Amino acid sequence: MSNTSKKSVDLTPEPHLTISAHEDSVCGMVYLPDGGRLVTCSDDETVRIWDMENGEQEGMAMEHGWGAAGWVQGLAVTRDGKRILSGGPDNVLRVWDVETQQSIAEWGGHEGGILCIVVSPDDQLVASGDRQGRIIIRETKEDGQTKHAIETVPGDVNSICFSPDGTKLATAHDDNMIRVFDVENGDLILGPIEGHTDYVNSVVWSLDGNRFFTASDDDSIRSWDSETGEVIGDPWTGHTHYVNTISLSPDGTKLASGSSDGTVRFWGTESGDPIGEALQHGSSVWVVTFSPSGEFIACGEVHGKVSIWRVPWWDDTNEAHKSLLDRPVVTLPSHTARDLDHRFDYLDLPTDHRPSPSRTRLRDPHATEAPSRPQSSAFSWRLWRTLPQLLFGPSHGPPRHAELTTVYPGFATQVGTFSS
Repeated sequence: MSNTSKKSVDLTPEPHLTISAHEDSVCGMVYLPDGGRLVTCSDDETVRIWDMENGEQEGMAMEHGWGAAGWVQGLAVTRDGKRILSGGPDNVLRVWDVETQQSIAEWGGHEGGILCIVVSPDDQLVASGDRQGRIIIRETKEDGQTKHAIETVPGDVNSICFSPDGTKLATAHDDNMIRVFDVENGDLILGPIEGHTDYVNSVVWSLDGNRFFTASDDDSIRSWDSETGEVIGDPWTGHTHYVNTISLSPDGTKLASGSSDGTVRFWGTESGDPIGEALQHGSSVWVVTFSPSGEFIACGEVHGKVSIWRVPWWDDTNEAHKSLLDRPVVTLPSHTARDLDHRFDYLDLPTDHRPSPSRTRLRDPHATEAPSRPQSSAFSWRLWRTLPQLLFGPSHGPPRHAELTTVYPGFATQVGTFSS
């Protein structure tokens, strides 16, 4: 046997990108809708935006400035990607402009530090939960007018999540219970739901709204019927320490979980069965979130590190049409654009992006190479290789004037004339 064949192959997954993001624990993360930027918050009292191509910080840090006792654990982004919402121990929900990183509003109403924030599917409402058991549902307009202030039970509201249709709000608490509220009138319509034996840290809905999933300090994940509150199947086990956070994949078929055991695990949402090997981290994982495309999972750790991993089931062949969206803009004669339009359907693109699930606050206060893009399909490369011939074909006649058309992935616009 050759020496080469005797060598073992290390198949341990490695992150595509690692960022020394914060000086303290990473408590919340959410992708901006385009998937190219990630927003994080931390116990170092800051909110930051990161470029997912190179791991560089974009703009300046958004500082809460609370002092030695400060932290930022509540975090959300509006669905239009224009505003960031964050909360900390001063009981104030702050609104930031994504592009300028400037504070544009401050909303009160809480009586305890804000631990979790979520935006409704229609972008019209924002809900936030605090350390005194209060949940506030308010409008996302400039004044942040309060719709409901809901008193639950004394203690931390660890996580909140709107149902996919925006009519219900599921909440996770330190009393080991889950509750579901009617968004329109603020009434409790389900619960308190018993089942977990320790703090419930995170809650997310299934895409069809028929179930929700929870993660707990009892080291387990559970699935629940959203109409009856009955548990579905046995607890999902595999983690050996607190399960701090869960995130639903954009297609709704998989769940990722992060734990104080230093691992991130994947599960099938229908079966609850584990998928693949756990992703190994050097410290407790406090927050995870899928990218909008579902290709990557972002993980935030207790010591301030953010790592981006490609999910183990990702298949480049399923992304053939998406690769066209990564191509540069090209300006070409309109007659060529019309010819291309007959050959290729630029609108034949998948529409499987869905809003990212809400991010969760993590309880225990103690506790650069860029991500790869999908390989381009033969389809898209053939298109771009043929452009020179289509643009500058065999004609050798005198110069002529022709209309210009700018072709973007997905559409084309006429811009003027040029001489050839």
